[in-house]
Amino acid sequence: NVLDNHLGAEVSAETVATKQDALDYLTWTFFFRRLHKNPSYYGLEISSEEHNTVAAQQLANEYMVEMVDKSLSELAESGCVTMHSNGDVDPTPLGKIMSYYYLAHKTIRHLIKHAKPNATFAEALAWMCSATEYDELPVRHNEDLINAELSAALPLKAEDAMSGLPMWDPHVKAFLLLQAHFSRIDLPISDYVGDQTSVLDQAIRILQASIDVLTELGFNSSCGMMITLLQCVKSARWPEDGPLAMLPGVEPPRERQRLSSSKNPKPKDLVEATTTPRKEMENVLHKQLSLAPPQQPRAFKALSALPQLRVNVSDVTALGLNVTVARLNPALNREFHMYAPRFPKPQSEGFFLVVADTKTDEVLALKRISWHVPTQGKQASQPNPKPTSRSKIRLPPADGERMVSVKVVSDGYIGMEWHVEDVEIPAPPKVVDDGLKKKQG
Repeated sequence: NVLDNHLGAEVSAETVATKQDALDYLTWTFFFRRLHKNPSYYGLEISSEEHNTVAAQQLANEYMVEMVDKSLSELAESGCVTMHSNGDVDPTPLGKIMSYYYLAHKTIRHLIKHAKPNATFAEALAWMCSATEYDELPVRHNEDLINAELSAALPLKAEDAMSGLPMWDPHVKAFLLLQAHFSRIDLPISDYVGDQTSVLDQAIRILQASIDVLTELGFNSSCGMMITLLQCVKSARWPEDGPLAMLPGVEPPRERQRLSSSKNPKPKDLVEATTTPRKEMENVLHKQLSLAPPQQPRAFKALSALPQLRVNVSDVTALGLNVTVARLNPALNREFHMYAPRFPKPQSEGFFLVVADTKTDEVLALKRISWHVPTQGKQASQPNPKPTSRSKIRLPPADGERMVSVKVVSDGYIGMEWHVEDVEIPAPPKVVDDGLKKKQG
């Protein structure tokens, strides 16, 4: 399995382009030397009389050829490489995703096997927790009993979502620890605190890779659900807790009640909350969310960290379009740290730019946006910069006109997104053959 992933990375980097390259790569490793010194450790049976003979060398070479064949076949089954009959090996988009995020190819395999359109939150969480990266999450003596109690107390039952895996399975434990993180509940034993941090440490890259894989498969709705899951991991809240539940001192039951008690609650989301007048927000926090005035400054400080964006689409052609995203309010720091007090490590503000076909719900393009402050010029000296990002988006070819939606989604604040709907992409110009023109004339 370790060799599979190493070879996958080398194929993606295009340093290994054939089976022979893979064998040559192995000869430069410490494994090659150890195989000849201690073959039985690696499962190669060579008698003591045969050591250091030509026959032993031949057996070791055959063993390595078999290993390379098996590893490349495994990678091909996971969709991470393409093998050709002449021995050539090509990387695939999925293989490049695997290599970029340092993931096991079996994580990619599980996702493409189970991925489908319109995934639920529970399905997205189960896909993520089934990652090979959680194979080694410790499950100690009697922790299966603790896991069963946790599962009974949490919204999503592991028995239903995790395909009947036993309570002592590390993937079930990851599934429960993430739910506990969203619910912000105290964990039953101190060991679980360290385990939860370990799960969260791996979570970001697994989720980002999953978003890229679902984009590659074209599943817009499932890709959106995976982005929602990433937001929940960073914000430590459930999607249905309500937008203001991320503020310090606000309890989810009160926020849910605020949303359900009115047909048109204000603010309805975090984008609206950033532009709601302070007096109005004070009223909402005090009267509807029972947040006393002395507690409100912390909530307003968290609100001031949220971005206010302007999204513009320009230069629309059949081949693509340009998107400009500008932050209208100053950041609180030059590192653009987002408000995520429950996440173990500081997280920088980031966004996904998603272009989707309005008719088919297919993802046509996805790009990450992060802020960059120049080290020279006027903005370099500003302690609280207002950055701008410009993206050139290439679209896959199409026969006629089509309508697309452009969406900018926060990667950390639940439900925070900006839309430009009904962008009309013109049909590509028709090329008329000169020879045909002359015949017609």
